[in-house]
Amino acid sequence: MSSYILIGIAVFVVAVVAAPAVWFFVFKGKKADEAGLGLTGGTFAAPAARDDGQAAALAAAAQREAEARRLEEQRRAEAQRQAEAAQRAAEEQRRAEEARRAEEQRRLEEQRRLEEQRRAEEERRRAEEAARLAAEEARRAEEQRRLEEQRRLEEQRRAEEERRRAEEAARLAAEEARRAEEQRRLEEQRRAEEAARLAAEEQRRAEEARRALEAQQRAQQLPEFDVNSAPDPTPPDPTTAETEIPAYFVPPGGETVALGSPKPAAQPTQFKASEELHKVAQRVARTIVSDIKIYNPQKIEQGIAQKNLYDLLKKEFDSSIKTYEDRADPQVRAESNYLYEYIVKSLCNGDPSVLGVNFPMDKFRQPS
Repeated sequence: MSSYILIGIAVFVVAVVAAPAVWFFVFKGKKADEAGLGLTGGTFAAPAARDDGQAAALAAAAQREAEARRLEEQRRAEAQRQAEAAQRAAEEQRRAEEARRAEEQRRLEEQRRLEEQRRAEEERRRAEEAARLAAEEARRAEEQRRLEEQRRLEEQRRAEEERRRAEEAARLAAEEARRAEEQRRLEEQRRAEEAARLAAEEQRRAEEARRALEAQQRAQQLPEFDVNSAPDPTPPDPTTAETEIPAYFVPPGGETVALGSPKPAAQPTQFKASEELHKVAQRVARTIVSDIKIYNPQKIEQGIAQKNLYDLLKKEFDSSIKTYEDRADPQVRAESNYLYEYIVKSLCNGDPSVLGVNFPMDKFRQPS
């Protein structure tokens, strides 16, 4: 664009300088034609008037020359003024160009400053983003560490709880064993005392029977005879003979025992068992059923659902029957069967059919 401005200024200067010269030559030719000095047109004056005309022509020529000089000076002044104006315009143009360049430089500097500021802002934003991400990562790491610590503490607490439960179970098992041993010892002591009491009672009854027999013999006043003259009795054959016990010394149930025969198993007597013996039998049955229920919960649930509880717990039931027969008094077992009652109540929820068709009911019947 600056080149176009310079071309325009040059054309303007040339036009200003060339216009006066063109005007001068055109005006001078016109004056010469009017004065009859041109090559064409005009007439020669008479000789008499030649001097006056010559003087007037000279005067007019001088005037024209003066006018031409004045015009030349004006032209030169105008050209100089125009040159100065062109110079001023060029100077203004240069100053404008410099101002434009300065403005362009300032704008570029401003753009560069803004770009640097933008880059600095971008760098600051990236640094803040990096710091935020680092803080977020640190927070996540801290959260992960805290969760790991909580998990570790939870596992430690669970392990401690398991250990405590195991210790508690061991303590309870030891306590149960101690109680069972104490119960067994008390039961043996009770049985021994009961046996001693029964023996003393039998001895007392035998003594009373002997005294009654002696009193009866004295009351009958038997005749006297010489015991030395009486024949010796024939001893009975030990393999066949039986010694009958007098009616007043027959044990309950009316049974007699042959001499030399093995001792029969303990049978219940006709006397009613004491309340304490019943409580002992109840405790034994309750303990046996409780052990089965504690150690076989899944089999119990399955047996209730399938109604074959005895088939699933045959070993436990057979062992419980033997334990109950060993620890419960025979007379108590003759009067009631607490083991069967607790089995139906606690393991079968009151429904005997849960035991199944293979349950040995004959083992739980009360002896007649």
